[in-house]
This record gives sequence, structure tokens and C-alpha cells, in this order.
Amino acid sequence: MPEPIDFFEAVVTDYPVDADHAPLLQDPVHARVARAADVADGDLVLAAVSPRGADYFNDQYTAHPEPYDPKCQCGVCCHLTHEPGPVVVLSNGHPWPTCDPWLANALVLIVPAINLHERNAKE
Repeated sequence: MPEPIDFFEAVVTDYPVDADHAPLLQDPVHARVARAADVADGDLVLAAVSPRGADYFNDQYTAHPEPYDPKCQCGVCCHLTHEPGPVVVLSNGHPWPTCDPWLANALVLIVPAINLHERNAKE
């Protein structure tokens, strides 16, 4: 049965190779753009994506999504309480000591966990 496919207007630029960015732990050939709300547990988060390009994080991190709590006391969640639309938290405490909330429709560059597990099983 056919599955719907989303197409995003986004530019994915090359990963920066400089002292500010940790080397990628996985080959980005399997990377794809997804909505923050569609990020699954175990996905490797590489960058925020927009029509202007990919804003790579200094360190990629493994997503552990959980519901957004606007009353969270982490010091970051409170900044999205007045944003329009739903919010998701992609990580809580790693790699930062705070939550990592995103607007649910924000675009994220990820390496899906399914691809990570398939590759690691073959190695």
C-alpha cells in the first residue's frame, strides 16, 4: 500500500569541517529532513533546516522525544509558551542540561534510528 511522502522546501548544506563541530558519528548518506513532531526515539539529530540552509549543531545527539510541558522548570521550555502551534521536546538533559523544545512543524535533519540499527547490525 502506498505511503504519503512529504516534500520540504529546504536546503541541506555540507556539514562544516572545522574546530567548532564534532566529526559526524554516522555517514550522512541516510540523513533526511523531517518535522520535529515526526522525530522518533533513537533518531540522530544533526541540524535545524530552513530554506536558507542547514544549521548544524556542534554535536549531533540522539533524540528521546517526550511531551512538551510549558510549566517545565528547565529554563528553555518557558521560551516557547507563546509560540503558535504545538511544541515537542526532542531531548531532555542530553547533550544539554535543559530540554530541547522545538515547534512541531520545524524542520530537522536526522539520520533515522531504523537506518542506524540496520547499519550497526551489518557491521
